[in-house]
Amino acid sequence: MKNDYVNFKKQRELGSILTDTFKFVRLEGKTLLGLILKIAGPALLIVLLAYIYYMQVTMGSFDLLAVGASTEVFGLDIVLAFFLMLISGVAFYALMYGTVLQYIKSYIKNDGNAIKEEVTAGVRQSFWSLLGISFLVGLISGIGFILCVIPGIYFGTILATTYAIHVFENRNTTDSISYSFELIKGEWWITFATYLVILILYYMITIIFSLPGIIYSFINIFTISQEATANPADMFDWIYVALNVLGMIGQYLLYALIIISTALVYFNLNERKNFTGAMETIETLGKRDDFNA
Repeated sequence: MKNDYVNFKKQRELGSILTDTFKFVRLEGKTLLGLILKIAGPALLIVLLAYIYYMQVTMGSFDLLAVGASTEVFGLDIVLAFFLMLISGVAFYALMYGTVLQYIKSYIKNDGNAIKEEVTAGVRQSFWSLLGISFLVGLISGIGFILCVIPGIYFGTILATTYAIHVFENRNTTDSISYSFELIKGEWWITFATYLVILILYYMITIIFSLPGIIYSFINIFTISQEATANPADMFDWIYVALNVLGMIGQYLLYALIIISTALVYFNLNERKNFTGAMETIETLGKRDDFNA
């Protein structure tokens, strides 16, 4: 086992979850990023192309003055582009969750040495179930937000551990969702606070990638406002799209931070409920004593 090994199977407070998330990224980030690009990269590419297509049809090839001849086709194109973004986005997140969680699973199994072949095989095996979980979690949380924001937050906090339950405990989709309610019982508020802090940190980091696009947008708005005959669509040029694509890449890839944190939250809750890691440690020490005897 490595000296700087991150022990996932133990209880943690909020501060430890945050520090161990960044410690794990520091130790394993390079290898993990390579696997993310290899496994989830194609889906991310489709998301980005769908976004570019969406911007193009929305702005009429970035020229609103050229639009107007075919509103019906224009509307269908927008629906198609939005549908492509939605489907490819769900597929990307399923692959992203699969890659990161299977990497952590292999990391734990092999005492800090994740095996790429195990990760790839695990993602291949769990992809469709993770895709189903993504749709169900999104549907339940979405309905909660539509009815009222608070139910959406409530269900979102509970269901965040569903992916980890599925990967680490090999439960099926519906069982993973139902068990997430049982696992978080009595720990909802601290779990919510943990996710809230993680999300704030995540968005503070991702805004760095979005900053060039934001600055460029403000410059364009100021420039266009000075011209009486300016076309508002001019601000959505290819530079704007390219900078936004850069921001999206950073946002999507950095989502690995949230997934790692979710895994740590899962193991924290699991230890508080079942003491799995503590029992494994005791068994290991017992076997070691028997061997020495």
